[in-house]
Amino acid sequence: MMAEAKSAIKRLLPGNLRDCISVIRRRTYGEDGLVTMHVADFCKDSRFISAYQRGQATGSWNGSELRWRVYTACWAASQASALPGDFVECGVNRGGMSLAVMDYLDFNRLNKRFFLLDTYSGFPEQWRLLAASVNQHSYHDCYQQAVQNFSGFVRAKIICGSVPETLTQVDSDQVCYLSIDMNCAEPEVEALKFFWPKLVPGAVVLLDDYAYSESYRRQKQAFDSVAEELKFHILSLPTGQGLVIKT
Repeated sequence: MMAEAKSAIKRLLPGNLRDCISVIRRRTYGEDGLVTMHVADFCKDSRFISAYQRGQATGSWNGSELRWRVYTACWAASQASALPGDFVECGVNRGGMSLAVMDYLDFNRLNKRFFLLDTYSGFPEQWRLLAASVNQHSYHDCYQQAVQNFSGFVRAKIICGSVPETLTQVDSDQVCYLSIDMNCAEPEVEALKFFWPKLVPGAVVLLDDYAYSESYRRQKQAFDSVAEELKFHILSLPTGQGLVIKT
């Protein structure tokens, strides 16, 4: 009788709800707003585990788990590592994402520099009220900690200050990897426009908050406008990130 009741309930449920229940029961991954039953073998890869733990140890993610998002950055950086040019990240905080990437690539072996741009003290006054509301009080002074975190990487170039004012301090004519995560549309768009002519063919651009949640809607709208202006396409990822390959 119980089995018949369960069968009847399943028949009455909408198909998409039945699918959701099935995914949850069979999930292989469930964190950072993403639940899936698809293969997630990278979570067991020793190279990735080491890199992720190094980034996690910085405390950058406030106790959250975001392995698929970090793995996406590691993949993007791996693709870029075979291209000419340097790496740039705008929006570093204590360095969780970039440290994971550098560990994953064994960055000291590469003949590249990694420029790391941030105020290292939260939002500058001119952007504070425009920033994503969920992040407005999330950041505090971390410059000395960032310096310590990157001390093992000889080609890490820490640039402290507000974007876009600090962009010209990146003295590289070629960029192969650009990560943007400043939680505010205006400086993010300025950074992308500044580096776009410097991006080599095949360069990877990773937009951390492109489609993460409604709290970041202004960023998505701003990047969609830039994409239309500069004639490129953004791949929206289930991690909430946006991915661009410069052609």
